Amino acid sequence: MVVRVAVIGAGGVGLSATKTFLEDGFEVTTYESRDYVGGLWKDSNDSTISVHSTTIFNTSKYRAALSDFPLAETDDDYPTAAQLYNWLQRYAQHFNLLPRIKLGTKVLSIKRVDKQWALENQNISTGEVSTEYFDKVCIATGTFFTPKWPHIDGLENFQGRVIHSIDYHQPEEFKDQNVLLIGIHATAQDVTNSLSSSAKHVYLAHRSGLLLLPRYGDDGATSDQAASLKFTLFMAFMYRHFPLVINWLLNKILIGMSAKAFPDLPEEWGMRPAPHVAIATPLMADTLWTHLRSGFAEPVTAVKRVRGPKCVELMSGRVVEDVDSIVYCTGYNTNIPEGLIPKTSGTGSSTGTGTGTESLHPYPGDSAGQEPYLYRNIFPLHSDEAVRNSIAFLGHGAIIFPGLSQFELNAMAISQIWLGNSALPSHHEMVSWYKRNKAERQSNVTYYGALENSTYYPTFMNMGDHFKWVDDTAGTGVYRNLGTAWVNWRAWRLWWRDRELYTLCMGGLLTPFVWRLFETGKRRAMGWGECREMILRQNWLAGEQKRRMLELRRKVL
Repeated sequence: MVVRVAVIGAGGVGLSATKTFLEDGFEVTTYESRDYVGGLWKDSNDSTISVHSTTIFNTSKYRAALSDFPLAETDDDYPTAAQLYNWLQRYAQHFNLLPRIKLGTKVLSIKRVDKQWALENQNISTGEVSTEYFDKVCIATGTFFTPKWPHIDGLENFQGRVIHSIDYHQPEEFKDQNVLLIGIHATAQDVTNSLSSSAKHVYLAHRSGLLLLPRYGDDGATSDQAASLKFTLFMAFMYRHFPLVINWLLNKILIGMSAKAFPDLPEEWGMRPAPHVAIATPLMADTLWTHLRSGFAEPVTAVKRVRGPKCVELMSGRVVEDVDSIVYCTGYNTNIPEGLIPKTSGTGSSTGTGTGTESLHPYPGDSAGQEPYLYRNIFPLHSDEAVRNSIAFLGHGAIIFPGLSQFELNAMAISQIWLGNSALPSHHEMVSWYKRNKAERQSNVTYYGALENSTYYPTFMNMGDHFKWVDDTAGTGVYRNLGTAWVNWRAWRLWWRDRELYTLCMGGLLTPFVWRLFETGKRRAMGWGECREMILRQNWLAGEQKRRMLELRRKVL
């Protein structure tokens, strides 16, 4: 019997899930409320979450891609938003996903009816409402939902424009203005870069500093190439067994990189010391640094209160009297739309014969911004096994690992569980994992002093714990064939038979193609020769990028 799967969302996460389920033999229908695929990677002019035209991805093209479809060789080392959007269009076309996607269609509700999930959906252009039934549902609308608006005393006294970055689109609207940005991270970098064409000056108000990192290392390679598979496996081991030690080590390494790349930061900027990397995401700051160095942008301490029509007092005691507009670059709350919260009929019932309605909200009650009430931040903690095994939330779990492939790996794991090739643990074990994850995160918040609304996002999990689980569950075979290499006979066999491939897999560029190399009987592997060629090609391209960067530096000097 064909198993019908619904995927909600056709951004990068939803497209990878659609493709994964299709290649595993499911009958898939994907719903997307926008009239295009690619999700937030297209700059929109409405009040939906999207990139800005100046956005540059923080991961290089060599590591950003999905596991069997590289970015274009002509794309920038760090892809622009437009390049990522175009790549996702090509991905959907290459794997013939578009016939499976209902564009301009909004899901209104998800309800458990007679051992299936009834999806009520509406065609946005015609208003027509219909209901379709599925055996499995993957909600892949991403992590973020509603803008954060931290309170500022006296804001009612301000006479200028106050918006959230979600509504920032045209830099011309701020021509010759002094603009105060609330927040100093990726969005603030994008908005600052955009404003540089029109605004007079930008103030970047922040509470606790930020660790600035360069996009390129001393050797000319993109910074993310330093984390080889060998180092990643080491990190995973340390996070599983010695998390405090690896957090200390990474923090020390990254502080050193930051100090070398961005020396002599003015003390009045308040950028150092930055919060610990265990609870605050660093920023690839080359773009922002250009504007800081020129004097166009100026970091300042957090806002204490607004004192007048254009007057803002900072926590340092400084008073800024020439602010024309305020833009909140404070990020978004993790949540999902109300209509995408699955509901069952009757507590614990999967048959629809019970009484009452039970919500499977991943952030129940007032817990938005807290850890999702999910196993592995994916599966609901419902008492009914049939429910646990038929709903998945994709995009609410992440680890310290660059690029989109980690979400693809989660989709592979979901698919293998739904196929029966892998299994979820018992309900008791799933709840125990949730409690351990929550306790570990709260311990980190206390130990490292994370501030409220920091970039220690609720979706972040222990890298070592999840990395091993997703490898086993999806069936990529990386641990089995390359883990604990010195005592792993399979690793020695690969070393003996193909030393070049082994060396590149372990110590070279950690390309996403590695996840398609080994046949395990679970997720689809590429042909060995084809995958080997792609791994070698991506490593060669990365080597050429390094050579070009070093040559450019020599010319500058």
